[in-house]
Amino acid sequence: MALRGLALAFLLVLALLLLAWGQKNPGPKNQGESKEAETCQRPRWGRGLQLAPDQENYKKNEEVMLSCPEGFQPSFTHVKCMGKVLFISNGKPVHREAWNGRDSRGRWINIQPTFSVECDEVLQVVPGTLEISSTSIKLNWTCRLTDTCQRIRARCRLEERSSPPCKAEEVKGEEMLRGQEGTFTCPPLQPFTVYSVTISLPPSTILYTRLLTTKETVPDKPEQLWLDPSTGSLRWEPLPSCKGEIIGYQLNITSRRAHDGSFLEFKQVLVNQSVTQYTPLRQTPGSKYTVTVQGLTVAGAGAASLLEFQTYVSGQPLGPWPRLAVTVVVMVLVLVPLSAGILWFVLSRKRKALPSKAEEDHYTELQPYENLDNYCVIKETIWAEEDAGEGGQAGEPLPQPSLVLEPSVRQ
Repeated sequence: MALRGLALAFLLVLALLLLAWGQKNPGPKNQGESKEAETCQRPRWGRGLQLAPDQENYKKNEEVMLSCPEGFQPSFTHVKCMGKVLFISNGKPVHREAWNGRDSRGRWINIQPTFSVECDEVLQVVPGTLEISSTSIKLNWTCRLTDTCQRIRARCRLEERSSPPCKAEEVKGEEMLRGQEGTFTCPPLQPFTVYSVTISLPPSTILYTRLLTTKETVPDKPEQLWLDPSTGSLRWEPLPSCKGEIIGYQLNITSRRAHDGSFLEFKQVLVNQSVTQYTPLRQTPGSKYTVTVQGLTVAGAGAASLLEFQTYVSGQPLGPWPRLAVTVVVMVLVLVPLSAGILWFVLSRKRKALPSKAEEDHYTELQPYENLDNYCVIKETIWAEEDAGEGGQAGEPLPQPSLVLEPSVRQ
């Protein structure tokens, strides 16, 4: 029994010695397994991820730099191979490659086997937060890298130039984004206008860009609403699509009795955007009409232009004076004073040309008789009362003037 126990002890010691010698001097197979445990294969992580150096195998503790396309950032900028490490999977020990990643503070942390290093957007616009109105654009954003986000800029710009009569001014708003999340709002904008929203990382990395059109609003009121007296048609100037696409016009026509203002009829008419005139089918004689015209966009009806006119009893429309009538009135107002002045001038000249009463007493001109070669001029000799008193007696009749006939030959 003693010999048997001694033999068992000797065999145990020999086995331990052989095991220790095998670990100290591994064979070719063990050497291969040890070398394999000290390397890592190229990781199969997210698409677009770039490794430098780019190779199939990396040595233990070899540091690898990661990068992504423009506008994206890897989860870790640097990783390091840690070789194969024993993991427990489903209750069984399994050797897997291990990697460590360096965080934003420079610390190395273990990358879990289930975690995939990806190329993530540096800045992301939160889905569902983009708000567009007729005068503003607003969005919420998040940034994954605190240090990088401190240099991000956001701006709005007018993308399409406007043409008269529409006027859109350039937007000069630019904002520095701070923190890891926030809200960016463009300065006051104009409706129905195209703007670009750009978020960038200097010097030239575009993180987000998009063309956006502000919403439509109601249009301005139509200009120059008038009544054409020759046709009885209502006319107005077409509206430009500055605040929204014009889809039509709305007319509200109210008629009342002219003598007492009592209500007669109300009518609403819709016409398409190409129509700029409308002729009421029936106009009641002796009625007063109130007409409003409004432009329409998808946002609704705009401000209204107002026109009032009245019809004669005969049925003819009495609207604003036409241009021809205004011209005639102006000409009459100008010509009447002018004609009066000319008439006064002619009459004053004629008055000066006529002989005075005394001259008519001294001279009497006889018109020549027709078909006579000679004419007579009667010379009148005036006898003064003083001479009569000297040469005659009081109460005696004055002698009649003598007629002297002088022949004259017509040249």
